[in-house]
Amino acid sequence: MIVAITDGRANISLKRSTDPDSSATDAPKPSTQDLKDEILEIAGKIYKAGMSLLVIDTENKFVSTGFAKEIARVAQGKYYYLPNASDAVISSATKEALAAFKSS
Repeated sequence: MIVAITDGRANISLKRSTDPDSSATDAPKPSTQDLKDEILEIAGKIYKAGMSLLVIDTENKFVSTGFAKEIARVAQGKYYYLPNASDAVISSATKEALAAFKSS
């Protein structure tokens, strides 16, 4: 099981961490939509690879973007909304999701 703790705001491309040229100061920055597309593509690959994804949404905004929920939906994973969650609450949610996964 992969556990993703996110505020639902994609801000760094995976390419930036795998391609040294993309981190150059003059490299073009991907758009917000490009970042979201990349994340959803990865979520789909997680599902197709037969892995499970637990998305813990820590977004604490009056109007939520709902992107973390979309990530979980595409990966057909579990979604928990835990704004302002402590490490103990996140750990408990993860243990609960793992137990449910093991029993299914």
